Amino acid sequence: MTRAIPFHDSLYRLAQVGEAMGVQLVRIVSLVGGNRYTAVPVEFTAGGGTQQAEEDTVTVTNLAEPADQSGAVPADTEAVAIDVEGRWVIFLRQQQQEEPQPPSTSLFPARIVDSLGQAAYTVREQVCAGAGEFADKSGASDLTAHNLAELSLGPGAAVDDDTIVLVMEIADTSQPPQTRYVFDHPAYAKYLD
Repeated sequence: MTRAIPFHDSLYRLAQVGEAMGVQLVRIVSLVGGNRYTAVPVEFTAGGGTQQAEEDTVTVTNLAEPADQSGAVPADTEAVAIDVEGRWVIFLRQQQQEEPQPPSTSLFPARIVDSLGQAAYTVREQVCAGAGEFADKSGASDLTAHNLAELSLGPGAAVDDDTIVLVMEIADTSQPPQTRYVFDHPAYAKYLD
């Protein structure tokens, strides 16, 4: 997925035009129609900002937009305009940026501290203390994790306290995404008899 971010001036698209042509910095004032805009010339101030250079307006054509659709460049956008055969042209397009992806998932061993019911458990991250031995990670806080194996089987407290499980950290679809923790321990099946 992509999302649009503000317009920017694509000067590299205009780099191959001849030096004999007129060039001026302009600020978009309003849409005339299609891909044509009313603009005013601007100049740089001593502080590095811009200010209107003169009262006259020019009509600029944005070559980055189709002529048969209503333009989308907002007012107060600045661009470099080039005189091509008596017509001022600019090239402003919306830059597409990839949507931020949720952070990659991570796995860590955790010890079941307590059952909260409804497939939810309090877990605490572990560190490997030797062959087949685990200990609470220093500074680890208790987290709530859900057992995927129990979610469709109904309520229960199937996983015994002190069981070591592999917990996965995932982001949900809320905005901003919240971190959720899940594990898949099929131990619930032994209690179905």
